[in-house]
Amino acid sequence: MKLYRRYIFKSTINVGLGALFLTTLMLISVDLFANLDTYLSHELPLATIAYLTLLGAPQAVLFALGPSLLFSATFFLSQLHANNEYICLIGSGIRPLKIILPIIAVGFIASILQFAFAEYVKLPLSKERLVLEEELFGLRSTQDNRNITLHDPEGRYVLYARHYRAQDNLLREVLLLLFDEQGNLTHRLDAQQGRYDEDSGQWRFHGVQSQEVGEVVSTRTLEAYDDPRINLDPSYFRGAGGDIDQMDIQTALQYLHWMKRLDPNRHTPLAADFVKRILDALNPLVLIVIAATIRYSLKKNILLFAIITSLIVAVVYYVVQMVTMIAARQGVLSPVWAMVIPSVVVLLLAALQRTLSRQG
Repeated sequence: MKLYRRYIFKSTINVGLGALFLTTLMLISVDLFANLDTYLSHELPLATIAYLTLLGAPQAVLFALGPSLLFSATFFLSQLHANNEYICLIGSGIRPLKIILPIIAVGFIASILQFAFAEYVKLPLSKERLVLEEELFGLRSTQDNRNITLHDPEGRYVLYARHYRAQDNLLREVLLLLFDEQGNLTHRLDAQQGRYDEDSGQWRFHGVQSQEVGEVVSTRTLEAYDDPRINLDPSYFRGAGGDIDQMDIQTALQYLHWMKRLDPNRHTPLAADFVKRILDALNPLVLIVIAATIRYSLKKNILLFAIITSLIVAVVYYVVQMVTMIAARQGVLSPVWAMVIPSVVVLLLAALQRTLSRQG
């Protein structure tokens, strides 16, 4: 590796690591103080508080990585221009693209590391923290759900439940419609509750009022009812909050595949969350490319300029992303476009700033 590339690479990484450490520490402190009242009211020991805080540290690292590298690239490029080092590099025959490429390489490597860190470190630790918080504070499981409607992919039945409790795989106030091969309604069943049987892999319903639909509608009451066709995995009834975030990628893909057929309305926000989870790893690369697009002309107050520029870019990027993700969860935008549009918007603003600064 040539000397100038090593210098750029090392400078960007060093500043980025320093910014990452400080930003992560700040986010961990915010998380601690935000939950401190809850911890104290439940009289948790200091060791438990520290453990809960550390379990949230990987999430803080992921939040901080992109903005930290954005600041690092902005600060380094500002310093390069302010000290006339950029002119020296250009004068020695080095093209501008070769100066930028090592910085972009840092963003590319950081994106790969972020993806691996999110899947193999953050994912299991966030699950552990969620379970521990539910045990300590008696919180309702985030996997509980209400007003669920699922359609059999083969059109044999439609199942509606007023409430699902994840702790014991229990459905309450169940309505089940059964259809024949021609799609005609044959039975309507109203059950007080249904419970998943792990041994048989089927749902068993209790307190059932059955109506057989024919030329004459006949009604009867059953203590219990089960049907081999009603064999949906309990995961399909769980709440959307946290489902995709807590599954490994292969399981999440399979879950989305079946949810698209079972409940298209729930599939849309779940698909948007899954795409965001995957493409979030590109944030460091995207933010560094944005930093490389900005024109740097200040000779003084480099640190202040880098901080302000990083804050503006990060705020615009994440606010636009928040808006586009809301649209994606509503089905207005494609999930991929919801992640692409913020990058395009900020890149266009950076290009506009570069053009205006040249004219000025």
